[in-house]
Amino acid sequence: MDMHTTLIGLAIGLAMAVVAALGDYGRRRAPLAWHAHLPWNGLAFAGVAIALFAAVHLFNLVRPQ
Repeated sequence: MDMHTTLIGLAIGLAMAVVAALGDYGRRRAPLAWHAHLPWNGLAFAGVAIALFAAVHLFNLVRPQ
């Protein structure tokens, strides 16, 4: 992957984590609403994993050889 693809992956991972945090907040406020039954914890885990992978890859791209 190049730098551009890695930055897109980092942005997508962070966006997924933020959406999952907002969804979990909504689940706690209204536990019987339709969005309370969505897997927010799984989405948060996937978002953080993607962001971590992209951050490590970005670090390896900018590291001097």
